Amino acid sequence: MTTAVLIHGFSGGPASWRRVEALLDVPSYAPPVCGHGGGGPPAVSKGPSSFEAEVDRLGAIVRAEVPAPRLVVGYSLGGRLALGLLVRHPDLFPGAVLIGANPGIGGEDARAARRRDDERWARLIEEEGLTVFDNEWSALPLFASQYDLDAERLAEQRRTRLGHDPAGLGAAMRALGLGVMPDYRSALRGVRCRVDLIVGGLDSKFESLARQMAETLPNASVHVVQGAGHNVPLEAPAELARLLNATLGNVDWHNRC
Repeated sequence: MTTAVLIHGFSGGPASWRRVEALLDVPSYAPPVCGHGGGGPPAVSKGPSSFEAEVDRLGAIVRAEVPAPRLVVGYSLGGRLALGLLVRHPDLFPGAVLIGANPGIGGEDARAARRRDDERWARLIEEEGLTVFDNEWSALPLFASQYDLDAERLAEQRRTRLGHDPAGLGAAMRALGLGVMPDYRSALRGVRCRVDLIVGGLDSKFESLARQMAETLPNASVHVVQGAGHNVPLEAPAELARLLNATLGNVDWHNRC
């Protein structure tokens, strides 16, 4: 049976997939990203050394612990890591679902500006603490669609964020940000497996990115979840699970990337 490998976004964790996992037709495996998890194993909680080192670490764990066939599913940062897995470890997955993912940015000026932004966030996490970070991160326009969510879901998200170690999360911000992530746009044509790109209908920037990616990926489709913003796993878990179950039923599991 296929296993869904679920990679969470920045400041999330395996528990961020709880509502989606409960509705999947297949088993799931949700590893923590380096720098996330607070009291987890030192190799995870201390933070990653680089973006591609984290891609390779996740790839090694999946290869060792999750039997084939597998579908990789990544949200936001997790979507970028999942794309890295498709590029660097194409034999691992015959299919992928990328949710609110950015394939990378080019130009040293833009990359340097993003690194400066990420450094400010890392310093805020380390110097002001996770409560201040959570308040400011939640106030970003990217997450404005979450204001109307029920209190329980928002409280769960907050508990996950506050459960991290500030040093590890700050290190993850520096090592996994867009300013240091490889620009994978030129590698998209080499990703041969099916890739479903999912975005919230209220997330116009990432819908545009998804449509641009779909023009380059050889076998891709875009799915827009109406009424949801950037964090589709949090905002629309039932619709996301429906889309994942449909993908699981349609992928050719004998055709690798």
